[in-house]
Amino acid sequence: MAINKDNDRVSYLVQKAEILAEIELFYLLPNQRRWKSWFPEVMHYHANVNKTREKVKELISKGELNIKEFPKLKEDLLIKLNLQPVDEVSLRRLLEEIQKMQSNQ
Repeated sequence: MAINKDNDRVSYLVQKAEILAEIELFYLLPNQRRWKSWFPEVMHYHANVNKTREKVKELISKGELNIKEFPKLKEDLLIKLNLQPVDEVSLRRLLEEIQKMQSNQ
């Protein structure tokens, strides 16, 4: 089984997070654990927009993009990547709009 480059990066980031959590839990004093400069609440990563857009399109086409998890985050991501959301909610809204337009004519 071949391991692609993306899985290597994901595995690296997961392992890094686990090591940081272990260090924070077992090797630091309580006052050191609260130092925000060492352990910030949020970590930011930079991503190439084109590669991200391609990956999201691939996940949508395979049906692997979970709609129920983090719906607001998913919606924001699709807007920022200029992709059209394809889920039941958006399709229902579109259907309702079409029905309203037809009933008004």
